[in-house]
Amino acid sequence: MDSAAPNPPLPAHTPSGPREVELKLELAAGMLEDVLRHPALANASASTDQSGTLQATYFDTPDMALRGAGLSLRIRERTGRFVQTLKTDSDGQSLALNRGEWEWTVDGPDLDLEAVATTPLADFLAKIASHDELKPVFVLETNRRVFRLEKGDTLIEACLDQAEARAGSRNFPFAEVELELKRGDAAALFSIASELQEHARLRLSMTTKSERGYRLIETPHTGAVKAHQVVVEPGMTSPEAFRVIARSCLSQIIRNEEILRRTRSPASLHQMRVGVRRLKAAISFFEDMLDDRESKAVIERVRWIGKKLGHVRDIDVYADALKNSDEGWGRRALDEAERQRAKAYKSLLRTFEKPRFMRAILGLAAWIEAGRWHARRKARLVAARELLAVDRAARELENRWVKIRKTSGELGDMSDGKRHRLRIRIKELRYGLEFFTSTFVGEQAEQRQREILSVLEDLQDDLGKMNDLVVAKELFPGYAMGSHRTKGRMKKLLKRAKAAALRLRKTEPFWEERAADVS
Repeated sequence: MDSAAPNPPLPAHTPSGPREVELKLELAAGMLEDVLRHPALANASASTDQSGTLQATYFDTPDMALRGAGLSLRIRERTGRFVQTLKTDSDGQSLALNRGEWEWTVDGPDLDLEAVATTPLADFLAKIASHDELKPVFVLETNRRVFRLEKGDTLIEACLDQAEARAGSRNFPFAEVELELKRGDAAALFSIASELQEHARLRLSMTTKSERGYRLIETPHTGAVKAHQVVVEPGMTSPEAFRVIARSCLSQIIRNEEILRRTRSPASLHQMRVGVRRLKAAISFFEDMLDDRESKAVIERVRWIGKKLGHVRDIDVYADALKNSDEGWGRRALDEAERQRAKAYKSLLRTFEKPRFMRAILGLAAWIEAGRWHARRKARLVAARELLAVDRAARELENRWVKIRKTSGELGDMSDGKRHRLRIRIKELRYGLEFFTSTFVGEQAEQRQREILSVLEDLQDDLGKMNDLVVAKELFPGYAMGSHRTKGRMKKLLKRAKAAALRLRKTEPFWEERAADVS
């Protein structure tokens, strides 16, 4: 969103830069009037000076190097006035779009590159052969209506956009609501978003307008978004650490859901499910401070989403295994697996379009940022929140480590169910180690952490493949677990898992000494 004053001065660039904090909601077709009728907007003051038709031209090099550098550069025109804007990518630590932003008024539709001397764009320009490489790549035309929502000390600017991205002969229409915090607490963004969602199908989105434009000129992205590394400093409080970790998990869920809706990519389904599992693991590491009715309801929603994804993923894994098998299952078995897969994806995509799912995702974001768990005054909850991240990590990692080492020696005598529960505990410990990678520093800690992660990955992989065979038997009893070769595969996997478990019991932890030093 832009609200530049005439001839604004160049913002001072600091390491963090000037910031824009906004929440973006994707609007289902035909829902715009429903949003406009909501009392929060119907009774709000309209900003006619910022409303109207906007035309933005985005610039990049022929090889899209600007996008690759995490920058977007545009000139937006409204009623004969031109504003040049530079934005940086979101920092990855926020569910709202929290980006660096610099604006200048310019004389016309041509770039003024002298104005960007103290911005991140300056380093980029120094590396390209010629500034003439920056050319228009696509245009975004937006019909915008702007409202100012003011309550107490909070001021939010709400923009309702009907937009179309155009590149050559290609175009893509879309609609969205942007809520930008002008003054007050960022939690208010989630509060008004939840209110609007009760009146219209609104989906929490992390897709920028520039991303929509780039899709018209790039090969469609059908892969998946993996988790970015979170940074949990040793001196962080537990709430600070939890927000950083949970934001990362939910961001992974949201971004992969968007890809999955467009492409039905099995890889994005897998990574979306990983995001859910990471979030469940994060909750378990901080559960002593999340002991309230609201948190329990949210956790149930996380489980519900996980079950929906898990069923489809199980069918995916089995269908692919059947397709790639050399056991000669035959056309009938392959066709049945693909039929089940298509049916499962269709059902999942219908779930994504339901208000229940959209409310669950936005509700998760609101809970992470502004849930009641932040301020509950019970002594035990206050004590849990005051625990430093490094002390919490040491305690929780140790508890899981002791239990896994003890039970891993019983692999040979375990039932399928008990072996599956061990795998879940191993996965939870793995995620915990990844959450707290930056919490324990020092050469010895880093080396031991790599060793433990490596053996946990091997053990989890073997147990996972064993579980896939068990799940296949449940899903397709006529085609799974019936051959000597498949039984032999189970025996081989169990032998490898036992070896990995032995290696695990010989590794050394690293968190106890470091926690004592920091404390």
